[in-house]
This record gives sequence, C-alpha cells and structure tokens, in this order.
Amino acid sequence: MHKIAIYNNKGGVGKSTIAVHLADALRRIDLKVLLVDLDSQNDCSLFLGLKEEPENTFFNLIDYRYPANLSECVTEVRENLDLLTNRNYELIEKDLHRATRIDNFLDKALKDAAKTYDYLIIDCSPSRSIINSAILFYVDSIIVPTQLEVASIRGFSDIYNYLNDLEIDTAKIKLVVPNMFDARTKESQDNLKELESIFEEDILTEPINRRTKITEASKAGETIFEYDTDTQLEQFYNLVERVVKLG
Repeated sequence: MHKIAIYNNKGGVGKSTIAVHLADALRRIDLKVLLVDLDSQNDCSLFLGLKEEPENTFFNLIDYRYPANLSECVTEVRENLDLLTNRNYELIEKDLHRATRIDNFLDKALKDAAKTYDYLIIDCSPSRSIINSAILFYVDSIIVPTQLEVASIRGFSDIYNYLNDLEIDTAKIKLVVPNMFDARTKESQDNLKELESIFEEDILTEPINRRTKITEASKAGETIFEYDTDTQLEQFYNLVERVVKLG
C-alpha cells in the first residue's frame, strides 16, 4: 500500500480538489483507494457528495476509551473508493499530544489499511500541526499542490524547513503540482517558469489548468470525470500516471 499526503502549508492551493480527483482516478483503474480527510475543513466529503456525516469517523478510530475498527469508520463513496472523515479535530489533536510518540501513531491507527487498499491518500490542513507532523512521518510520499502566485512559491522554503525540523527526509516530496494555471496571464506563465527553475522534471508535474467546470463539479459533489466528460482531462491523467510510477 502506497501512502500519500497532499500537503501545503498555504491554503487555497487546491489540496482537497487534487486529493479527491487523484483518488477517483486511481479507483477508475481498478485500484482500491482509501481517502483520509484530515483537513479541518472536511472538504473531501463535500466534493464527493457525502450527504450525511458517518456515525464513526477518524476520532472513533483512535479513541483510546472505545476504539473502533477501521472497517467501522470508513464509508464507501464510490466503487473502489472509501472515505475516512474526521470530526472533533481538536480532540484528535489532544489525543496526539497525549501520545508517547507521534512518529508511529498513524502506523498503529491505520494498521489494517494495508490489508484492503492499494493507495491511502491523506488530505492535510494547511498548517504546521501535530496532526500534520504525524501524517508526514507516516506517509511514503508527499505531493505538494501549489498555486501559481509568488506567495505560494516563496512558501516552499517553509515546507522544507518543517520537514527538516521534524528530521524527515525532504526526499519524501515526490511531486509538486502547479495548480489553477491560467495560460492567458503573464503571472501564471512567469511563476511556472520560476517553478521549473527550482524543481527537476522528475518532481514537477505538468500544470493543471484553472477550469470553471472543476469548481462546478466540486460544488455538485462530483469529480470532473463524472460532471463533464467533455473537459480535457489529460492533466489529471498525467498526474495519475506520475503517481503510479512512484510505486
């Protein structure tokens, strides 16, 4: 099972959109995927059209008093795609502060996932937090979506500093995804060139264009694959191909 964090310490870069679309695309090639929503905004549920909050969420999985099994906490949202939502985000943080170690916390909490899933994708909050620290220790790969604006690009140093502070190898950052690219603007073009000067081709993916249809799909609780099959989807498929090559 390959474990992936979708992380950036800056909000508004499309993390949840990337996480949901990556999960949906992987399950479409007959891979079993668990999407774990550990973003305090809980956008994955919205983007996948989950109408009712599940009875059991991530907190029930780690509740030291009455822990639930993973199978009791996940919700099947599509064929081959399960979602593990979160609730009581502050209580999850408190449990982590109580833990003796955070570097293996999720290994224990999600120990049963490898029996069922090919990929486990975690949507993270845009912050330094004890929850994110536990996630970054746990995963095999980090994918960083970034908006093509100066502030987002400058923020990369903070991500690398965060990993260094945790003594996590920065080589865990496997892919950087330029998101919401608008080829009509000089700013997008210039900032894409800036990213190309920073990152090697094996890390930087092709940009994903800014499309109104993607926003509409998310509001409708669908992925773009479901909402508008006429939209050019090559960029998402290219991302999926890059992810599969990671192993």
